[in-house]
Amino acid sequence: MRQIIDEKVLDDCLKDITRALLQSDVRLELDYVKNIVNLGHLPAGHNKHKIIHQAIYSELCAMLDPGESSFTPRKGKTSVVMFVGLQEGVERFKKENCDLIIVDTSGRHKQEAALFEEMRQLSEATKPDLIIFVMDSSIGRVAFDQAQAFKQSVPVGAVIVIKMDGHAKGGGALSAVAATKSPVIFIGTGEHMDEFEVFDVKTFVRRLLGMGDLSGFVDKIQEVVPMDKQLELSQKLSQGKCTLRMFQYIYMGDVGQALQMLGVSTPELMRSPAEIKTYMTIIDSTTNEELDSSEPKLMDESRMMRIARGSGQPVRTVMEMMQDYNRLAKFFSNKKVMRNMLKKGRSIKMKARDMMKGVGGVGGLSLEGLMKQIGGVVKK
Repeated sequence: MRQIIDEKVLDDCLKDITRALLQSDVRLELDYVKNIVNLGHLPAGHNKHKIIHQAIYSELCAMLDPGESSFTPRKGKTSVVMFVGLQEGVERFKKENCDLIIVDTSGRHKQEAALFEEMRQLSEATKPDLIIFVMDSSIGRVAFDQAQAFKQSVPVGAVIVIKMDGHAKGGGALSAVAATKSPVIFIGTGEHMDEFEVFDVKTFVRRLLGMGDLSGFVDKIQEVVPMDKQLELSQKLSQGKCTLRMFQYIYMGDVGQALQMLGVSTPELMRSPAEIKTYMTIIDSTTNEELDSSEPKLMDESRMMRIARGSGQPVRTVMEMMQDYNRLAKFFSNKKVMRNMLKKGRSIKMKARDMMKGVGGVGGLSLEGLMKQIGGVVKK
């Protein structure tokens, strides 16, 4: 029996959302969400499930966006940028006509009065145009107090959040630094340059809520896709088609990050390095026609037995791989979702490119399950 969405259902839903967000160290005042939804004033016929979901998404975006533009170096002017965090040269560099001078302060493992005094002295001595607060995302909820302490000591103008790859609770760090009213400009998801991403509020919140980031997914997959196959890949994605070759590319890269960008929260799709190696061996025994076909029925049981013999793997393993492929193919088959994600992703990437030009050129929580509890509810 389906239930009518009323104030009690909304309150129960918000309690579950609050619990999930707190477990991920995210500070969120859901009173704003309730005021936005206002069930009593919604016209008849409106999709209340969609309105609630959009309200949560919008509130998270607003919380992470201080509404201030990040500092942009100006051509012909020397800019001094100072990095602070728990982790007489300037005049010389100015005389040498350096365009950008970065002052990197010493890292610390904990907050100390001496640290903040050092920050103040360095700031007064170097007179930086921008002070960047570098935050370790693994510290969780204490990020709020730490961010406030640095903001009170020096005029923090921007934030970089690191170690976002190893901690599902990175959302707590980002929501905390939002309290400094300084924009997050980059996030670090690994130790290499290609894992240093321009931060975009909407992209991050979409990943946080399990809504997917197809444009980011395409960029990630193209790291392992040959140049002559990239255009074909994008075309098939926009058509809602998933081929076995695309499946191969996903597992050749960082499969966990790729699935997160897609908004796919199916743990059964995660595979160990040994299992992925086995999948690659099996795929090597397939034909180009099979690799490029988006019709899973093309490979019947008889063909899977021959592939098993050719790859030296059990038939059961081949069938398990095809089951994983079918799960992904089912997700990609939603053409409307694919088009919307690509459209939003392109807009975000254009903004990111503009930001990189300006400087001379940066998860875990899913609310999908929580929203399902009211997904089939009858409109009041």
